[in-house]
Amino acid sequence: MAAADQATRSLSGRPAVRPPRPDTVRLALVGVLLALACGAVQLATGAWRLPLGWDETVYVSQVDPRVPDAFFSEPRARGVSWLAAPAAQLTGSVPVLRAWMLLLAATGLTLAFRPWLTLVGRRVVLLAAVLFGGLWVVQFYAGEVMPNLYVAYGALAGAGWFPHAAADRERRRGPLCAVALSVAFTALVRPYDGGYLALALLAAVLAVPAGRRMRPALAVLGGLAAGVLPWVVEAYLRFGGLLERVHGAGEAQGGLSLHNALGMNLMTLNGPLLCRPCTSGWPNPHQSAVWWLALPLLTALGVLCATRAGRGRPALLAVWCAAALGVPYLFGIGYAAPRFLIPAYALLALVVAECAAGAVAAARGRWRTVAVAAVAVCVGLQLWGQYGILDRRTARQQALRSDDEWLVARLGEYGIRPPCTIVGDQSQPQAFYGGCSSHASDRRDRTATVPGIVAAARRTPLALVQSAPNPPAYARSWPGRKVVTPRTGTVWYVFLAPAPQTSPQTAPRAAGGRG
Repeated sequence: MAAADQATRSLSGRPAVRPPRPDTVRLALVGVLLALACGAVQLATGAWRLPLGWDETVYVSQVDPRVPDAFFSEPRARGVSWLAAPAAQLTGSVPVLRAWMLLLAATGLTLAFRPWLTLVGRRVVLLAAVLFGGLWVVQFYAGEVMPNLYVAYGALAGAGWFPHAAADRERRRGPLCAVALSVAFTALVRPYDGGYLALALLAAVLAVPAGRRMRPALAVLGGLAAGVLPWVVEAYLRFGGLLERVHGAGEAQGGLSLHNALGMNLMTLNGPLLCRPCTSGWPNPHQSAVWWLALPLLTALGVLCATRAGRGRPALLAVWCAAALGVPYLFGIGYAAPRFLIPAYALLALVVAECAAGAVAAARGRWRTVAVAAVAVCVGLQLWGQYGILDRRTARQQALRSDDEWLVARLGEYGIRPPCTIVGDQSQPQAFYGGCSSHASDRRDRTATVPGIVAAARRTPLALVQSAPNPPAYARSWPGRKVVTPRTGTVWYVFLAPAPQTSPQTAPRAAGGRG
């Protein structure tokens, strides 16, 4: 009850910016335990040695000195590459990189949930951290070099520090700086999501008393400006201007327009990692989809319970920010991926935890023990179901990515060794595994022109790898081979360009493959 009282005071008067030290220690302990649990899950499922995925190879190649830089398209931001840089610069070991990202994920979870301790109380925060950290998509991406989990941390921290900054009558800088840094970090790793978070918080400023609106609004705007600045500068340096980059980013995502992607997101709830286009039909029914379908009801009940406990405003703010970050992916694009909704899940986990806490608080006498047991059983079943999904998704990705590595080894037997070039729709991860440059690795890769490919073939060994048996006109005279991967049975057709005029031994040295 003491934490709840502090939460109430933080919204009505002087905010309790610093949570009690024992609560902070408990939250840090939960972060450590979740990191250990996630590490154990990574070991059990084999995710710790999972080869890098398509998007990961793009981000890591920007900071890994052992491989050529991949084409960096308009929507991408370099914040995630910078997060991975310490490990990527040190070694090409995938397990080391995974361990580093797990450490960052555990630290981020602790920092992101910390401002909520004095808003909703430690029990709600600790349960929310467990619910959020137990999702298979969170556990999978905790070790991946991808931006969505860090968007969730930035949004969670920004929404948590905002009430502290808005209620501060002593005009302290700490809460304002925390809001600005949270928004800046979100925009640094994913500018569009940083913009959605900033819009949500600016709208929330209207609920702040008029005399205290300016400072939180300036903190949000300043954080957004600082976070998107590298993206804007790069727009002028590489893409011809900001409008051109925004337009190109929309094209790379298939055009930003009104879509109903609710069904697509339900289809991808348990995988695949990307549904583009979503033409595979509905998956087999699975009990783990129940929580997703019940999420709107649990959210409404959570807001009601929080309101009755005097914590309605933080709960509503969490729902509002979750909607701002989730709606664009539910109704703004024509495809789906489970990771897109991770930020919304982080914020809604607080409200679902309010629902569970409210159910326990409403019980009296021996029924409270029953309520606690029921909540524990539901959480346990949820965690077990999420582990099963993670195990299956990891096994599938292991097969797909290992086949790409096997294919690259075959290309090495054909003479495709660094410095080299790989061309094709899936060339980016294949080129990364082999230490090669890539062409046609992105829908917006302007280097993927026929003259550019022919010129590359004159400089380095080059292979065209595609799923269709008929090569394009420029490669019709190249010798071809049919290759079938061992784990997934994928059929690839490999066409080898004539030997380059300058041999690899005398050509300029390119980066080699990963160790």
